[in-house]
Amino acid sequence: MIKDKLQKYFTLQWHVTAKCDQRCKHCYLFDKSYKKEIRKELSQEECKRVIDDFERVLKAWKIKGRISFSGGDPLLRKDFLKLAEYARKKYIDIVILGNPYHINDNTARKLKKIGISRYQISIDGMEKVHDFLRRPGSFKDSVRALKCLKKHRIKTAVMFTLSKANAEELIRVIRFVSKLGVDEFDFSRFVPIGENKDFSSIIQGRKYEELLKKITKEYEKLEKKGIKTKFGAKESLWKLLYYELGKFKELPKDKETIFGGCSLGSRGLTILAEGTVYACRRLPIKIGKVPEQSIKDIFLSSRVLKKLRNLHNYEKCKNCKLKQFCRGCPAVAYSLKGNPFAPDPSCWKIKNKSIERRKK
Repeated sequence: MIKDKLQKYFTLQWHVTAKCDQRCKHCYLFDKSYKKEIRKELSQEECKRVIDDFERVLKAWKIKGRISFSGGDPLLRKDFLKLAEYARKKYIDIVILGNPYHINDNTARKLKKIGISRYQISIDGMEKVHDFLRRPGSFKDSVRALKCLKKHRIKTAVMFTLSKANAEELIRVIRFVSKLGVDEFDFSRFVPIGENKDFSSIIQGRKYEELLKKITKEYEKLEKKGIKTKFGAKESLWKLLYYELGKFKELPKDKETIFGGCSLGSRGLTILAEGTVYACRRLPIKIGKVPEQSIKDIFLSSRVLKKLRNLHNYEKCKNCKLKQFCRGCPAVAYSLKGNPFAPDPSCWKIKNKSIERRKK
């Protein structure tokens, strides 16, 4: 379940438009950059220049590339299918992180023809809770869209945004999407940034550890039943739990290389609709601008990224033997402390000396 090596792809999470027909209570979209993204959305030609630049980077680095098109809802951009097709013709893997509302047979056929790898839709609880968090009718529309995508043989993924507001719904959603035949499921923690940063609080310490243990048992139970849904491990703190449960492979002698955990500074970048580049959409620190700057120059020269790549900058994690695999979520730390290197409040090791001491 846990991968201990770098992903095979360098990924751009590209918010090609800020237009959205939802107003989720926990969304980071409506922050100080929102109006600028709406007014100054990159043109089709500018987007193609970014794709061309990405292709050059991938060839130079001899690595596969992926663009996760997001928004807002990328389908609300009129030329989106043209952009996706343009990128796919360059053998760049395409994923869509979108809403369900504009998925129908006609659109699904076009997406299938382009050759997208998967379409991700959010489900943040069963119907009552999900509709409260997203909008009335959203749950049923999400189920309808997932079935439509499945009908056209497009891989489906469901993402769950976890907070105290919906934590009790997580196991129910896992069971539901498994029965629905969704190809992939994962969850990520709510990060309190943007317009609704005070919407909910973070699940902390031991309570989060207990929740991860419950999820682990549920995953194992479903896998034994032959469920085909692939359960992801986006959450960095899985590594800590698996290490403590004795399910983690032997640690490497190399103590500096990043083998996993948060991808900040190692496996991708985020691009906003008007070209601003972040290390992560949930870490609102500008590190560059495309197409004015090349992706390669931004990634290699950014002072922010260089700091994020330095494991010794993480206040608590630098003394942890799992620092190459975990490091918690810097975005959560930043949202609460204004410092991405501050301790992750959901890590149950924060108040203890170290993993070394506990293992003894």
